[in-house]
Amino acid sequence: MRYLVLLFICLFNTEFSFAQEDNNLLYYVWAKSGLSLRNAPNKTAEKLTIIPYSDNVTFIAKTAETYTIIEFPGFEYSDGWVEVNYKNLTGYVFAGYLSHMQPPNISTDTSLTSYLDKLFTETQTIAYETYENCKNDNRLSCIKSGQKSYKSGVTYTFWNGEGGGTEDLSIPNKLNILQAFTLGTIFCPSYKDFDVVYYEKPQPTIIVERDDVGCDFTITVLGDFTIIRWSGGC
Repeated sequence: MRYLVLLFICLFNTEFSFAQEDNNLLYYVWAKSGLSLRNAPNKTAEKLTIIPYSDNVTFIAKTAETYTIIEFPGFEYSDGWVEVNYKNLTGYVFAGYLSHMQPPNISTDTSLTSYLDKLFTETQTIAYETYENCKNDNRLSCIKSGQKSYKSGVTYTFWNGEGGGTEDLSIPNKLNILQAFTLGTIFCPSYKDFDVVYYEKPQPTIIVERDDVGCDFTITVLGDFTIIRWSGGC
């Protein structure tokens, strides 16, 4: 039996703090089913429209109201309502699904590396191990294990083995744990077939059990960094 463990170490307030953001008022929607825009900051208010996944909104103001969602049974996430502008509409959305970081295109971003290369400026690639008889050791396809660094502080570490491999992504101060879970599921869509349980103590932990081969992933939040590890194989 396989286990997927998502360990959440909350060393900071996970509620999205718009007050501490910079002057960039553009935010992207990370809710895969879309995000409801309402005429008041509460769940029962009139729905003006549904903002599609990956569309952007312009932030206007925070509100004092909060809301708690259940991403899956046993896992609750709380955040505030914020006032935003979307196209010609002004209304309120749940802030937990908003980020400056653009989410992957589910149809075209078929690999994590293509997504990262599109979003961030690469500064360095380090090869820890290369494949034998590869004609160009500098090509990413020739690197068996290595690390890519990006200007924004994002790092991507990978290892390709005969029976599988791992991908590790470290993102500074860009995604909350809810958005990180969304990112994890995009590059591991088979997670829906696993049993997912959440434990509050001794530390907030999600465990996914699987009995077959495939991918799984872990998420850890350490201070301002979100670390995601995908692994797969037999």
